[in-house]
Amino acid sequence: MSTTYVRNANCDIFSSTSTLESLMHLERHMVAAMSEYVINVEHRLGEIKHYLEEFSQTAGRPEYHNLFVTEDIIGNPLQAFQLIKQVEELEEKYNSLIPSDEDLNGAALALVRLQDTYNLNITDLAEGKLLGQHTYIAMNARDCLFLGKHAFNNGYYGLAVEWMQEALVRAHREGNITASVDEISTFYQMALEIEVAANADLKCYITNRGHPWLILQPVKVEVLHKDPYIAVFHDLITDNEIEKVKEIAAPFLERAKVQNEVKRGSEVSDVRTSQTAWFSNEDYEITRALSRRIEAVTGLSTNMDNGDAELQQVANYGMGGHYTPHYDYLLKDMSEEERTYASEQERQAGDRIATLMFYLSDVKKGGSTVFTRLGVTITPIKGSAAFWWNLRRNGEGIIDTMHGACPVLMGEKWGVCP
Repeated sequence: MSTTYVRNANCDIFSSTSTLESLMHLERHMVAAMSEYVINVEHRLGEIKHYLEEFSQTAGRPEYHNLFVTEDIIGNPLQAFQLIKQVEELEEKYNSLIPSDEDLNGAALALVRLQDTYNLNITDLAEGKLLGQHTYIAMNARDCLFLGKHAFNNGYYGLAVEWMQEALVRAHREGNITASVDEISTFYQMALEIEVAANADLKCYITNRGHPWLILQPVKVEVLHKDPYIAVFHDLITDNEIEKVKEIAAPFLERAKVQNEVKRGSEVSDVRTSQTAWFSNEDYEITRALSRRIEAVTGLSTNMDNGDAELQQVANYGMGGHYTPHYDYLLKDMSEEERTYASEQERQAGDRIATLMFYLSDVKKGGSTVFTRLGVTITPIKGSAAFWWNLRRNGEGIIDTMHGACPVLMGEKWGVCP
């Protein structure tokens, strides 16, 4: 086991006595843990043997297993008492090992999330195939209906429809044994209506939002999702402005950091592989211009003195650059202690109510912004900006806004988040 630790280490253990000492302590902890495990197993075996002995004393006689004399045995109050006592004690000891409804629901949701994240084929899953491997664990119509309900209840409406469709196929094949076609059809229609409603009336339009700055140059809006609201503003920043932003940011770019909930602070991580530079709204004329434009198209204040906005963040993603799925609200779910590890600026500004992100470049391949729970994909178009709400009016975080930046396959990606 020590060898495994050495192979996974990020440094040369043999060259550091301090690391060798840590390794020695690790091995001692592992030995102690294994010893404790052996004791627990032996204790469990002892309990099982004790139960079997009691069972033999009570029901070891051949007639106990004879169905014709069962009534005589259970009619004996002594036998009945002993039976109830033994089963009750057994349940009390091992009930915690038996999966609960909560465990089953959690497993179903986990499977739906994995399917959504890795775009797993539903028919393959139902047949017991996972990433090309046949597990021989096929699902019936009831299983598919169960997973469809969980997908629906957690906002995965598209997946819910697919699971219901698979359930219908299997119900017909089984002859309505595990779940009837009528039962499945009811939930299927419900999921289908919700999925259609979520994407109904999506449109493109031009508006000046009643703002004097936009009267001569109205903003072009493309609505990608209604609830939560996700849109793209086209031609919101000019090529000359883009070059100015990149010019001032280039000398200050450094590896992006993310919050570490364990170490309480920010750190460089493979979760986000990009270079970033930070600026105040008032640092340059271009940053002031972008702030005014954001206020015009969104109606939101960008006044940093009042804590209405964050620093402007310019990001450059090179080959393979990405940002794994995450939420843009951070403080909402933190305890008071955890908040102390956030930056002063983050605590003053609070959670991000909405996000507007300019795309400063086209990307040849990859680099899309993807909302994993909604199936919404935004392809970077130079000069456009993506916009969405992160919080509802009551301050509740919108979980469907989980999003990530796909790896850049070819080219590079520039963006700015004021």
